[in-house]
Amino acid sequence: MAGPLLGGAFLSAFLQVAFDKVASCEVLDYLKGRKLVDGLVHKLKRQLISADAVIIDAEEKQFTNPAVKMWLEELKDAVYVADDLLDDIAYEALRCKFESESTNKVMSFISTFVNSFDKRIQSELEKILDRLEYITKQKDALGLKEVASGIPSRQLTTSCPEVDGVYGRDVDKEEIFKLLQSNESSAMIYVLSP
Repeated sequence: MAGPLLGGAFLSAFLQVAFDKVASCEVLDYLKGRKLVDGLVHKLKRQLISADAVIIDAEEKQFTNPAVKMWLEELKDAVYVADDLLDDIAYEALRCKFESESTNKVMSFISTFVNSFDKRIQSELEKILDRLEYITKQKDALGLKEVASGIPSRQLTTSCPEVDGVYGRDVDKEEIFKLLQSNESSAMIYVLSP
């Protein structure tokens, strides 16, 4: 049971990595002059945010509903594909930055390559957006609800009572305080650890 729960937590963390990639300086600089690709990347971010909002609920329901478990697997696969596309964009941004800094001789080649890259990435972004849109629309049919960031919808249970503080050591505590506050240089304090 811990494996799938850990996998879901991993998916949520993986989504955060994808959000960070979208916000990286390299990607933002690359997208400045590319309105269509920029719009698709922002749409991708919104789809990922929409999926992230129900992951906690889906993680809990996957144990009782096999359809939810399959939905999570589909979402995980789609997020991996989206992350790969964001990696491609970040790589291309760094490559273009490096090429433009190192030489101006190959600018016409770079321009041709960038245009073909933009067309390819645009097509792949449209495909993954369609897939993510389809997956996120299924959340309603599965009865998945948005859960406030990181707060599980049910209480965690334990056989141990919730008790704050340490009891029964008041005398020892007072003696330690007295010893620490004393000015006697001959007082030796020993600490034992388990």
